Amino acid sequence: MSEALSVVEQILDDHERIHAEFQTLGQVSGDVEAAAVLGSDTTTKDYFVPKSLDDQGQGLMHWKQLLQSIDSGLKAHFHKEETALSEAFNREGTPELQAALQQLLSEHDEINKRIAKLLKDADDIASGGAKIEVWEGKGWGMKINIDRLRQDIESHAERERELLGRMKNHLHKR
Repeated sequence: MSEALSVVEQILDDHERIHAEFQTLGQVSGDVEAAAVLGSDTTTKDYFVPKSLDDQGQGLMHWKQLLQSIDSGLKAHFHKEETALSEAFNREGTPELQAALQQLLSEHDEINKRIAKLLKDADDIASGGAKIEVWEGKGWGMKINIDRLRQDIESHAERERELLGRMKNHLHKR
């Protein structure tokens, strides 16, 4: 297996891991038990409930730790794409493949900014203590933002998978 093909395979494996981490984060964001404590009679998927009312913020801390883990993983993944993958595309790809990769790489900064905002929002909720009006309002926005971020990252990853598939085909034809 060529070095370029090996890098492509590593990036594809990273996508699966990142997707699984986002699924876990979404589950924590919509904690069913906490929503039941709130007496909600609607589905919990639209609620952000990162902590039970009596857990002293442990749910929020867990949510933030998951997001920090995703942030670290994405940064490492993006670094790998921006260095090793980019070098492989420049060395063994076509100009069209190289340009398509550069377009995808340009999306990384926006994703990083959005995660940083979510982490700041979590800090803001935590600093508000147990005031329900603080974490309920900000938390709902965070739930919406994490869902959108997940969708955007999945869309970004799908475009990358398509491009990586094209690169694999190109490498196999050589």
